[in-house]
Amino acid sequence: MASKFNIKDQLAGVAALIAAIVAIGGGFVKYGEITTKLDALSEQTAPDLTPLAQTIGNVNKGVSENQTDIAVLQKEIKLLKIQLKEIKVSTSNPLSN
Repeated sequence: MASKFNIKDQLAGVAALIAAIVAIGGGFVKYGEITTKLDALSEQTAPDLTPLAQTIGNVNKGVSENQTDIAVLQKEIKLLKIQLKEIKVSTSNPLSN
């Protein structure tokens, strides 16, 4: 009687088989979702950064021009200070008239 048909064991085996099939099916569904997302991401293109690069180039050009202008103005200020000192010296000396 060892080969007695046990319905509980048979149902447990069928339930385990169904659980395995559901788990494998769930894995395939998840794989499909990931593949779909990867396809969508691979079709996207990067934004056009050309206008931004041109703006940065223009700003850099303006900054370098400003630095040149500042250097020239600093030299002019230095020259004016020297000339002012010369004027002060010549006006303070009574023999220079």
